[in-house]
Amino acid sequence: MKDKEKKVVLVTGGCGFIGSHVVDRLIEDGYAVVVLDDLSTGSLDNLSPDAILYQGDASDKYFVNKIFEQHKFDYVIHEATTINTNVLHEEPLHDLKSSANSTIILAENCIKYNVKNFIFASSVAVYGRPKSLPAAENSLIDPIYSYGIAKHTAELYLKYFHNYYDLNYQILRYANVFGPRQPIYGEVGVIAIYTDRLIKGEPLIIFGDGKHQRDYIYVHDVVEFTVRSMLFRESSVYNVGRGFPVSVNEVFAEFQENDPKHKQAVQKQERYGEIGNFYCNVDCALSTGWEAQFDLKKGIKNTIDYFRKYGRV
Repeated sequence: MKDKEKKVVLVTGGCGFIGSHVVDRLIEDGYAVVVLDDLSTGSLDNLSPDAILYQGDASDKYFVNKIFEQHKFDYVIHEATTINTNVLHEEPLHDLKSSANSTIILAENCIKYNVKNFIFASSVAVYGRPKSLPAAENSLIDPIYSYGIAKHTAELYLKYFHNYYDLNYQILRYANVFGPRQPIYGEVGVIAIYTDRLIKGEPLIIFGDGKHQRDYIYVHDVVEFTVRSMLFRESSVYNVGRGFPVSVNEVFAEFQENDPKHKQAVQKQERYGEIGNFYCNVDCALSTGWEAQFDLKKGIKNTIDYFRKYGRV
C-alpha cells in the first residue's frame, strides 16, 4: 500500500504477548499501526519501530478520546488485558476495568468515528467448566473466575452497542495461546514456564496426574485469524483454538523430545482451582477459510528455539 492508501489500525496491548505479534503482522501487511499500552505487562522490546506508541491506560476515557481525535482509525483490535490466574488472589474490580471499562470507552469512540470493525480478544474462560465438550460458541456461558466474568461483561456491551448503534464487532474467544514473547505466569502459561525451566536446566513440574487437557494454539495461528477477522462483515463470535484436547503429560513429552535430559517430571500435588478438561469447537472459525498451521510439536519447537536465541523480555 502507498502511505496515503494505508488503513490505520489501533491495537491496544500492542507491546504484549499476542498484541505485539498482531502489530508485526499488520505492519507486514501494509497497515499503519497505532499502539496503546500501559506497559504493565508488555515490553518496549516487543514493539515494532514502525508503530506509533501511546503509553497509557485503555480505560482512561480522556486519554483514549484524545487518541481518537488525532487518528482516523479504520479498525480497532482490543488485546489489552491483565490476566491473574491465581484464583486465591483475584482482583474483580481490576479485571472489570481492564476488560469491560476499556471496551465501553473504545466502543463509544468507534461509533463516534465510524470505525469499520471492533475486534475484541475475549477468552474461553467465559465457559467456566463446561458440562460437555467441545465447547461451542452457543454453549452455556458460566465463568467461574473474575477474569472470565469481566470478559463476558465486555462481550455483552459489544452486543449492546451493535444492537443500538450498529457497531460492527468480532468477539474472538482465544483458547490457550502459546509462543514467543509469552510471559511466565499462571497455569495457562505452562508451555512458557516449561520453556523457561528447560533453558535454565531446571526440572519440569506436573501438578496432579498430568491428565488435565487444554486446547493449545500457537500464537501465529491466533494472529492470522485475528487479522483476517478485521474484514468480516457480519458481527459474530468465534472460538480460536485448534479444537484438540492436549494433556500436560503430552506437553511434557514434547519438551522431553526437545531436551532428552528431562527424563522424568517432578510430580506435585494438584493445585486448587483447576478447571478440569477443556477444548473448544472451532467449526465457526474454520468456516471462514482459516485453519491452524502449527501443531503442538512445531509450535513448541519454535517457542524453545526463540527463547534460546533471544532470551526472555
